[in-house]
Amino acid sequence: MPAPQDLLTPAQLPANARTAVEPVRLGLFITAISESLAAYVGYPLLRRQGVVETVAGTGAPHLWLSGGAVRQVVRVEVRGVELEPDAYALESSLMGRLVARRHRWPFTGTWSPGVSSTPMEAQDTGEVRVTYDAGWVTPGQAALDETLVVDLPASIQLAAVEACTAALSRDGKPGDVASESIGGTSMSYFAGPDGGRVAFPATALQLLGPYRKRRR
Repeated sequence: MPAPQDLLTPAQLPANARTAVEPVRLGLFITAISESLAAYVGYPLLRRQGVVETVAGTGAPHLWLSGGAVRQVVRVEVRGVELEPDAYALESSLMGRLVARRHRWPFTGTWSPGVSSTPMEAQDTGEVRVTYDAGWVTPGQAALDETLVVDLPASIQLAAVEACTAALSRDGKPGDVASESIGGTSMSYFAGPDGGRVAFPATALQLLGPYRKRRR
């Protein structure tokens, strides 16, 4: 049975990949790869509506949501008061960055003691609350609800096909081996963009590159 987070369906895989494992395990492969790719880009890729998130205010013009692929901001509340829609704007959908149009966002966190206190460390105190829609309709969501139409970018779907096909082809073997020597029992591994080992094909990572949320 498909899962909402699935970035592809079995029908999108090459025939030899679809028959490489049992149908039950094929579903596990698809879901596991989909979840891993979402973790790589840094946010859930499936469509999510009415996400509610509290955010730390730094007293700066920008506010950063933890989620990416923000489709629209539904509501922003500061200390229980809803802001007018023209008081802010979604400046970067990918980064989940909001910009204040009128005044800076309030500082939330710890302040120095004394008569004239100053901001010390920004913290999420729950005073700034953002409601938004994010992500895309995945093949998994569309398979579960025939009223939905897939709008997940083609490059993300193709990356999922590449990654899942590679995973199925190496079933039971290390996924990131670049070379091996049987006699000396030595192996080398592909390095990911952050320097660590990675089990995804380079082509899949390149396709996901434009959608990856970098750490600030």
